[in-house]
Amino acid sequence: MENLGESETRALIQLIKPIADDEWIVGHRGSEWLALTPDLEEDLAFSSISQDEMGHAQFYYELLHSLGLPSADELVYLRPASDWTNAHVLETPNRDWAHTVALRYLYEVLDDIRHEALLGSWYQPLTDGVRKIRMEEKYHLQHFTTGFQLLATGTELSRQRLIEGIADIWPRLSDLFAWGGSEEFLEKLGLPNLAQSQLKHSWTIRMEKTFHDLELPWPGPVPGVKVNGRNGEHTQDLSDLLDVMTEVHQIDVSSPW
Repeated sequence: MENLGESETRALIQLIKPIADDEWIVGHRGSEWLALTPDLEEDLAFSSISQDEMGHAQFYYELLHSLGLPSADELVYLRPASDWTNAHVLETPNRDWAHTVALRYLYEVLDDIRHEALLGSWYQPLTDGVRKIRMEEKYHLQHFTTGFQLLATGTELSRQRLIEGIADIWPRLSDLFAWGGSEEFLEKLGLPNLAQSQLKHSWTIRMEKTFHDLELPWPGPVPGVKVNGRNGEHTQDLSDLLDVMTEVHQIDVSSPW
């Protein structure tokens, strides 16, 4: 473990916590599709992806624990909704399949950009873990890219459902790119490419190409932040999700992850 100063430790926590929470919430929402996806092959694939996401979250939570935060179990099971820093669009309950695929594709592109930038960190425990995570995330992105393309080029109904899903999700995407508060900590970590403006720019370039290639209507610039999950601002959806997620733990608080 590197010898870190207090300011460096705070900066790493500010960086890692939102990523961990994003990964956990998308993993949990993905697990809710078990036995409900369109076919058995997709069921197996999505279940595997959801397990991966929770494993990635566990890596980040353990890294946070090494930086002085509570254990992974405590971070998952004992925090109130106001202490979670996931982007609020990710806590949205699952709707139809096209909506889920749209959200996951939009998220996976951002996650790919984010993880690529993280490889530039000087913090070796982080870059070592991200290097392994990217091998699995490459598959996640490929999977949802294929699903997105199939819906866009399939039937008239599948295409319309996809467009409707995108229209619902788009206005609530902004805090995916945010970190909450000042971004000075990114300079301290040598990661300027993770600034909100840079993330949104890189993501938009990739989205515009996809939408153009698939002849999908472009929704326009992502609107400004209205609800910022990075600052603990959440909907009732997260509280409901946490109630379900922690109900077994509440029965036996001594049970491990």
